[in-house]
Formats: sequence, structure tokens, C-alpha cells
Amino acid sequence: MRLTISFILFILSALPFGVSLLTAQLDGQVDLIRQEYDSAFVIAIRWSPEEEQQWHMDNDGRLEIPAIKTNINSQQLKKAVSGVTTYSFDVNSSALVELMVHIRQMDVDEDLYLWDMKRDRIIFDLAQHSVKSVLTPAFDPSTTLLVWKSGEGSTYTSAFSIDHIYYQSIAEGRSLDIGFGTALSCHPNAVCKQDSLMKLISNSAVRIRLVMAEGIGWCSGSFVNNTRNDKTPYLLTAFHCQYDFTPLYDMWRFDFQYTSPTCNNPATEPSYFSHTGCSLVSAGQASDFLLVLLDEDVPFNQEVTFAGWNRDETVTPDTSYLIHHPNADIRKISTSVNDATIHPNQIGWIEGYTTPANHHFRLKFTEGGHESGSSGGPLFNEKGFLVGQLHGGTAGCEIANNAFIGRLARSWNPGTTPQERLSDWLDPDQTGVTSLPSIENKSIGDLVDIHGLLLNPAGVPIKNATINVTGAIEETFLTTEDGTFVLSGVSRNGQYIITPEKTDNPSNGLNALDLIAIQKHLLGKVFFEHPWQFIAADATNNDDLSVGDIVLLLRLLLGKIQALPSNPSWQFDPPYLMLDTFPPGEPVEIQFLGIKIGDVNGTADPKL
Repeated sequence: MRLTISFILFILSALPFGVSLLTAQLDGQVDLIRQEYDSAFVIAIRWSPEEEQQWHMDNDGRLEIPAIKTNINSQQLKKAVSGVTTYSFDVNSSALVELMVHIRQMDVDEDLYLWDMKRDRIIFDLAQHSVKSVLTPAFDPSTTLLVWKSGEGSTYTSAFSIDHIYYQSIAEGRSLDIGFGTALSCHPNAVCKQDSLMKLISNSAVRIRLVMAEGIGWCSGSFVNNTRNDKTPYLLTAFHCQYDFTPLYDMWRFDFQYTSPTCNNPATEPSYFSHTGCSLVSAGQASDFLLVLLDEDVPFNQEVTFAGWNRDETVTPDTSYLIHHPNADIRKISTSVNDATIHPNQIGWIEGYTTPANHHFRLKFTEGGHESGSSGGPLFNEKGFLVGQLHGGTAGCEIANNAFIGRLARSWNPGTTPQERLSDWLDPDQTGVTSLPSIENKSIGDLVDIHGLLLNPAGVPIKNATINVTGAIEETFLTTEDGTFVLSGVSRNGQYIITPEKTDNPSNGLNALDLIAIQKHLLGKVFFEHPWQFIAADATNNDDLSVGDIVLLLRLLLGKIQALPSNPSWQFDPPYLMLDTFPPGEPVEIQFLGIKIGDVNGTADPKL
């Protein structure tokens, strides 16, 4: 007896926008064929080189691995009477294949797995994935068997189907020209930019392996924060990555920290963590956004940033950073030091649709560029806020590239339902904020609270001073009645620049006695006793006490001017603090001395 399961492939015609799909139809007979290692039934899958060539013509640049529709049902498969049935695969030529298997029912007494004959071991156990679709790892069909074991007295009651195979030709030593080490050399590794802001935004980016019914491709994307700061695993990428295909979201794979450890390209592929499975949340073609939700939370041991964003319609980046995985290579960063512009015209895309005017930024990178696989990569402005995702343009390096970025501002609230906009998901409580800082995916042990205190020279708390935080995060808030502020739950490995500021009530505490005290100091009659008095007396803010300071303060006292032209109402010592790399344990305590300008005798009210 001879087992042959053959599949006749054909190209569907008249598909929109030039997309063609490989499909298959069962047309054969089943016989038993003797194998070297065991008796096995053969699953033979055939398609023509012309059909494969046509698939690549239709899909290259969007998908890289063809899908062959098979629809092999477990009920159709021949079974051995011994209780152990093996199946071998026969494909056109040397190849690596992946099987899309849908488990409908798996009997507890049965097993289903892939067996590597060369290494004599199981390489993938399908029985552990009951009642769901699974995509096997890539394997060599010439040395791999599918084994179906029935329990004692069982009659093979499990039910499954092999719906597709995904085929990577390695004939004549060739394999996919995509992945590690294949990107253009002009893209710097993301780790080449070492400052804390660049590290923060880089850690939001992931490589996405897109599994469709029609094939497999790659794009880039980023985790994105929401106003609850609850680390919901939302991920933003590009709509066109899955346009006109049939996405199998539960098979999409997200590769975290696929990056070089140094600025130089590594000699071997770096390790990385992956998560498989997501669901569609919202999408829009006009600004080319796609928001998905991972099936599970990001583990605490993963160094991931949930990117902060700015949705202000009026803001355009003057410096832009694209974090991406060009050609599915390790994480890269491209930079534009030129102003991005809002593109005023419609854009026609190769996929066959047109996007409206004013929905994209347009820019040229001055370092690096983009190519296939970069699509969906996050674009950050000079302050580290996410402002959009890469749609496309002219791929290449600095001279050739021309990039269009779908604007997050236009993705915010364009549709009539939550499934057509970002606002419902990234601002679920409708706070109305236009920008939101990034947060890091940190465990409790990696977090620290920074407690601050502002006092005047007499030790009285300073109320309503503005605290500006930059660096790993960006935040602004006011000191409380007791002059304190708290920066809660920040990474102890981050860098934070904390700058206090108070500019209101410039004449607070200023009187004639202050002017007399400054005059006596200048005349050498009564010198200042405290260092802070020199700062208070320097109204011109030029580090040189003179009659000019008295004249300027007198004009302020008489109401001739409403504020000092080159000095804020208060100065602080130190002017700012730069904090980084805190040890675990107790909260960090910092303190600033607030000095009211013009008030050398300390009569200003720090509560005003």
C-alpha cells in the first residue's frame, strides 16, 4: 500500500490591491510507505515554483514566509492499529516548515508531538495546547515526524486539524534574507545613544512577528502608557502591517529586548524574551494606527518602558527619534534633527488606498533611515514623548529616505466607536490630558520614592513652588503646605534632574530696610552675615553686588516694574539636583534652600 496526500495549489484572481493567496485543495489517495526509522504515513504537499514566485511578487516587503492552506483533518488521517501512528512530511524541496494546528479536543490518554529523528527527542508537544490554535516551531520535515499516540484501548478520539503550513525554502543553501545582521549598515544600534532618555524610550520598542492566514511578516511596535499608569500591555503599531490580510492575532509574537549589548554589532545573535498572543483593540487607516492588547501582562523581570505620549494637535517635533527593527534585525535608532512637518496632502500607498491630508508627519532622517520591518516603529520627539508610528515612505539611508509618520494626535479621537480611536484606551477615565510621561515595568524592589523639602533660611516651608522633573521621566507639580513633594515609585536605576522654581509675588518681603542693608554692605559699614544674603541682594543676577542692584529693587518696590528682568522671584540652593543609581532600601531624602530675591532680612512670607 502507498500513502499519498497531495495538494493542488492555485492563485486566486481578481483580489484587491494585488494581494494573492496560496490555497490548497485535497486531491489524492492514501497508502502506507516504509520509512528508514519507522513505518509512517506520508503527508505530501506540492505547489509549483511559478505559484511561489507569484506569491513573492505580490507580497514581498509585507510578508516573507508563504502560507500553504492544507486543511488536513484528524478524521481523514490513517491511523495505525498499534496505538502509535507516525506521519512524515514530504514537501517540494529543502525547507523549514511550521504547522498551524488547531486542537479541537485532546484526549487525556493521548499524545501528539513532533519528533526529531536526528536528535531522538520531542521538539514540540502539541498535547499541552488543548483546545486552541498553535503554531509549531520551524522544523526540517525530512528529519521530523508527527507522532499521534492513543491510550490503551483508545480509538484515537482526539480531534485536530493542520490548517496551514508556513514554508521557508533553504534550497541550495539559501534561507530568508531577513533577521539578525541583515539591516542596512546606516542604522545605528539603539544602545549607541546611552543617555537615560534614549534608554527609556528605546525600551518601549519590540519586534513583531506577524502571522497571517496568507503568510508571515515582521513589523515594529511599542508599548504605550495609559492615564491609569497600570501597565496594561497595550502595544501600538501600524495598521498597514496587517492591511488586506487575515491576521491570526493569537499567533503574533512580540520580541522584547532584541538588541545589541554594545554600540557595535554583535558577532552572534543576542538572546531575547518573547510573548505570543494578542487581541485587536482599535485601528484606523487614515493615520495608520493599530492598537493591540497582549494576552498576558509583561513580566516584572523584563526591562520594558510603557511609552509616554503627546497628542497635542499643534506640536511638531523639532528633533525626532525612530526606534525600530529594520528588516527584522536587532533594535536600531534613527534620528532627524530637522523639524518634522505636517504633510498637507493626501498620500497614495502601494497597498492601493489613500490617506487624507494632515494625518502624517513628514521628515528626513539625518542619521539612519528605515526599511521593511521598521513599519509601526514609534517616533519620539525631543522630550521623549511618543507622537506617532512609522507608516512608510522612501526606504533607505540618510540621503535617500523620506518618512511619513502617522500622527498620534489624529489617531486619538477620529471615529464614532472605541474600536476606531485611541482615546478610550489610553485615557480610559477621560481625564483630557494632552501628554503623559512614560513609566517603567519595574518590580517593587526596583522602585524608590524621592522625598523633597523646600525651606527658607529661617527653616519655614515654602509652599506652591514648582518642581520640574526631567530625565527618565518628565513631571511637574507643586510643593504642599509643609513645603514637601514626593516622586513616587520611580526606578532606582534611572536618572532624574529635579529643578525647583518659584516666580510669583516678586515684591514679597521687599522693603526699604532691605535696600538700606544692601547699601551698608556696599559701603563696608555692616557686612552680610550669611551666604544666602549675597544671593538675595544680587537682583541683576550677575554675581556682582553693586548700586545697580539697589536701583533695580527700588524700581520693583515703587511699582515701576512688575518683575525683575533677569531674575526669578526666588532662587534655590542648589539650583537643581541630578540623581541616579539609588541603592535599595529607605526612601531618598533631598532638600533645597529657597532664597527670596531682594529680601536680605528674611521677612518674605514663604506661604505666598
